[in-house]
Amino acid sequence: MKPILVLLTLVMSIAAAVPPTEKKPVTDEYHGLQVVDEYRWLEETGSPAVKAWTEAQNQYSRAWLDARSERAEIEAKLTALYAKDTPSHSGISSRPGRLFALKFQPPKQQRLLVTLSSPDDLASEKVVLDPNEIEPKGQVAMDWYEPSPDGKLIAVCLSENGSEEGTLHFYSTESGEPLPDRIPRVQYPTGGGSVAWTLNGGAVFYTRYPHRGEKPEADLNFFQQIYFHKLGTPTSSDEYSNGRDFPRIAEIELHTSEDGRWLLASVANGDGGEFSHHLRETKEGATWRQITRHEDGIKEITFSHDGASLYLRSVKDAPHGKVLRLAINGSLADAESSSRT
Repeated sequence: MKPILVLLTLVMSIAAAVPPTEKKPVTDEYHGLQVVDEYRWLEETGSPAVKAWTEAQNQYSRAWLDARSERAEIEAKLTALYAKDTPSHSGISSRPGRLFALKFQPPKQQRLLVTLSSPDDLASEKVVLDPNEIEPKGQVAMDWYEPSPDGKLIAVCLSENGSEEGTLHFYSTESGEPLPDRIPRVQYPTGGGSVAWTLNGGAVFYTRYPHRGEKPEADLNFFQQIYFHKLGTPTSSDEYSNGRDFPRIAEIELHTSEDGRWLLASVANGDGGEFSHHLRETKEGATWRQITRHEDGIKEITFSHDGASLYLRSVKDAPHGKVLRLAINGSLADAESSSRT
């Protein structure tokens, strides 16, 4: 048989075996023009119909790929090329006596969480967590991590199958052993996720998305809030801390001052460039205080080294920006301008 006929026969056999995709037309009107979308139903990734469709497509793709005689040779060549990449460290943070870092180490699929006693002593490197050992196919990833103030424990957000729907885990830095605590739904692509430790390392503040039954199905990946968890206690007893009045697409980042006394929540209103900021002490019983609102034009806030002040970058009445200094217990109206352009 001629090569072109072989190719046509192969293409026809593939097309005949592809799982069908149902068309469910949805019509929208934009500026007087009607636009038909036949596949919008596939955007509901959590629905049984979309899950069944995805599984069928995956099974078909896997069977076709596994049947290719050249696949093993291509895989071996790519694996060898990938392994030639140089290992690298990123996401570095420090705690007393040690550094923490994410290590990219080809040919492993996922980054490792390691510690070093010094950046000049790579021989001191110690692996705390290797997600590739949790799931050998590399389907468990670290979204982010945060060491406790003394560096003895690490909070790690892990997600599966590229979902970025993260669960918070806790590990001993010395042994690498996991603690029993598991906090689900701390991270999702809608607004990310974050965690901050209390000064004694016995509890954390964390971002939390609604659990099933708390919001309508369409809102489960929105309305991020802040909760409080004591290590060793069930997540069902975790306390709501802040966020019921935050925007639907709230992107929350939690930061503590160097002395661990203060907790700052930076809340982005989606990706529109508007921010509000909320402050409290990390000790139990403290209350939140909102220090900026969207209309204040504050884009960033950071703690001073001694934790006595905040530095704010503002664009209000300053198109190119200005830096303000605010006493930790002060109000925005009392902020002093450090520089302006």
